[in-house]
Amino acid sequence: MKRDSSSCDTYNYGDSAYWDSKYLCEPGPFDWYQRYSALRPFIRKYISTSSRVLMVGCGNAVMSEDMVKDGYEDIFNIDISSVAIEMMKKKCAHIPQLKCILSNRVGLI
Repeated sequence: MKRDSSSCDTYNYGDSAYWDSKYLCEPGPFDWYQRYSALRPFIRKYISTSSRVLMVGCGNAVMSEDMVKDGYEDIFNIDISSVAIEMMKKKCAHIPQLKCILSNRVGLI
């Protein structure tokens, strides 16, 4: 999928086209806030490894993968960017604990 990359310098975070362009322009992993290693003490304190986890706005971050390495068993990655979800599906196809779902912001596609 090829898109116009001119929107990479805009900041319309609620628009899937913004994120599609961002992930096409910068295909490397992008962690919005912190890496899992920094958040691990808080996540482990409040979320058991057997919990079902919904990773809203997963993008192409490695957080879900790191959580699986740490013992989490059931993580649903969801995002409005079809580019990010396709990247995640390819990258995580071999990890059965991770599922990747495209959202249209109203419901699931």
